[in-house]
Amino acid sequence: MEVPKSKAWLHKLQIVYLVVLGAAVFLMITTATVFAQTQKMSASEAYPAALSGDLIILDIRSPAEWEETGVPKGAWPVTLHDPSFGENLQNILKRYPDKDVALICATGGRSNYVASVLENNGLLGIIDISEGMFGNGKAPGWIARELPVVNVIIAHKKYTASISEKD
Repeated sequence: MEVPKSKAWLHKLQIVYLVVLGAAVFLMITTATVFAQTQKMSASEAYPAALSGDLIILDIRSPAEWEETGVPKGAWPVTLHDPSFGENLQNILKRYPDKDVALICATGGRSNYVASVLENNGLLGIIDISEGMFGNGKAPGWIARELPVVNVIIAHKKYTASISEKD
């Protein structure tokens, strides 16, 4: 379809408008997607942050997994398998509102899932240590990086002491 010369400038303007509008919509969609993604952190970034007190790491694996490998040094064993997990997490977040909280599991699947569910329900800022304890093909994991682990009893004592400290 040929546009009359008298209206050619209007046609060009409409095309430019549609291209700009399309680009704006594309940017809004991709930006929303980027900002909606769960924040990730490597084990090698999480460990020093936990030691400095800037980050609380929650090891959400099962007690049997803790027994098998130990718990990341500086992490608190708060199993996802406990029916009180949600309540425990709420208590931690209330007690330490100014701290970042990160989740770690075996390979990053559970920690990513939990962080995503929490984010989708309005609880933003939970960090996923996405490589987990054993790695996942994208990163080697806490153990392969030779980051320290502690016995679950020691980790649980530190968690209990931290959560029951007086203000």
